[in-house]
Amino acid sequence: MPQISGIAEVALYVNDIEIATRFYEEVLGLIKTAQFGDSSFLQTGVNSTLILFQKDTLASRKSIIPAHGAEGPGHVALSIPSEEIDVWRDHLLKMNIEIEHEQDWSQGTHSIYFRDPDQNSVELIEARHYPAVWAKIHQSESETDT
Repeated sequence: MPQISGIAEVALYVNDIEIATRFYEEVLGLIKTAQFGDSSFLQTGVNSTLILFQKDTLASRKSIIPAHGAEGPGHVALSIPSEEIDVWRDHLLKMNIEIEHEQDWSQGTHSIYFRDPDQNSVELIEARHYPAVWAKIHQSESETDT
């Protein structure tokens, strides 16, 4: 059986994005790597991200990614070695797990989405995805600083 190499991201749903972000930065010492209108991305370790989403904007949010939110199904992304994408896809199909969506990311990485028995959104994402995201963010920051 193929192996999970770690958790790539975890999403939490909050009532006030500013208060929640400040809590995770100030109380837990997490570093905010990106901020969008209704979400904050915080680094939780090497190759690991916590995403905070503003609850009241989820219903109107447009995205190609399968829905996940605060009321009902949650979401977890598990990082896997790039060379195991096909092995995982084959394994899921062999286990009669329906693949809901596959996504090619601009970082050159790939994700496979499916649901657990409780309809939570489960994502298998290449382990090299977030290091590429962080490198791009840090490169943009250093270019801005000069």
